[in-house]
Amino acid sequence: MLDPLNILKNEWENIREGIRTAHHDFHSFVLSTIRNNGPESRTMILRFFNEDDPSIWFHTDKRSEKLLDIKDNKDICTLFYDRSRRIQLRMHGIGSIEEDGRTTKAVWGSMRPESKLCYMGPYAPSEVIAEYKPNIINKSAQEIDESDDLLGYSRFCRVKITINRLDWLHLDHKGHKRIQFDFDEKIKVKWLAS
Repeated sequence: MLDPLNILKNEWENIREGIRTAHHDFHSFVLSTIRNNGPESRTMILRFFNEDDPSIWFHTDKRSEKLLDIKDNKDICTLFYDRSRRIQLRMHGIGSIEEDGRTTKAVWGSMRPESKLCYMGPYAPSEVIAEYKPNIINKSAQEIDESDDLLGYSRFCRVKITINRLDWLHLDHKGHKRIQFDFDEKIKVKWLAS
């Protein structure tokens, strides 16, 4: 008999592995927000996880339209898929934006210069440009100076998704298995047909 709480524990470990290992299928996930009453989806990189208050974090540019989406409607859905195990995780939650503070500064300070370059580009994400130009400054990561670093940090933020529901699906030709976990004061578990 399958134990749902052991399944959840295993998936939390895979989420942690996705943060540690770029080759793990859970390293990236699809983030969906709502804009003008329609869905907007994009791939994000998983950066942090808290099992005690189920939540995940990703990093983004403050000029990104996804932040406007979250400010307008905090309801978020994420989609993870582990191809080798045929496991899909859909997480529904509430988004909150962390723009400044000790943790954000510490995270920025720990990032590699190559990663910081993404936040120093002259164009806001999704800004229309006349022709293709790389959206980075004309310096190598090793040439970044203090003013470049401050500019990048001024555009950097973290987004937390507090998970209120997780839908676990194991695709299996002998019969798919699906469980819904609701996170309230205690975890509520429901087996679902699939």
